[in-house]
Amino acid sequence: LPIDDVLPQVIAAVRARGAVVLVAPPGAGKTTRVPGALLDSGLVTGDVVVLEPRRLAARLAATRVAHERGTRVGDEVGYEVRFDRKVGAATRIRFVTEGVLTRRLLADPELRGTGAVVLDELHERHLAGDLALALLERLRRTRRPDLKLVAMSATLDPGPIAAFLDAPVVVSTEPNLRRAAPPSWSN
Repeated sequence: LPIDDVLPQVIAAVRARGAVVLVAPPGAGKTTRVPGALLDSGLVTGDVVVLEPRRLAARLAATRVAHERGTRVGDEVGYEVRFDRKVGAATRIRFVTEGVLTRRLLADPELRGTGAVVLDELHERHLAGDLALALLERLRRTRRPDLKLVAMSATLDPGPIAAFLDAPVVVSTEPNLRRAAPPSWSN
């Protein structure tokens, strides 16, 4: 996937600054590859929580990532959405919706047990997502400087978010595909 080319830059940025803003086109692999790369890098102690704006997206992403990592949903990779959850004692990557994350932050303001939060589809701005971003950044700047943040979007202008997080921007582009010239239909 196109995102694979920039994963080392994403990990290096998170290692150096604790946060990164990732911009990549739809289908590049942001949702499915970044959480696992964070976990596999050794940078994260605790869970990787991935914020998805919709319940269906959270379920489908968890299913896809679990499949790619050779496990079942609810084992290493799980999800938590309103009225449905598939997680277990071994779950390290959790796909959650905005409401679930907001409730977690209110119940445990230090977000114990979480090493990184990935804010996926950040361009789909909602009050709960903006609140989560503000609370996470405040937490990172105060009581949890070890908390890693990754903000991802396909269409968002990364400048304001990068400035707010004091984070570098990594851009993934689609690979250059060589297209064959159309056939000549001359007689």
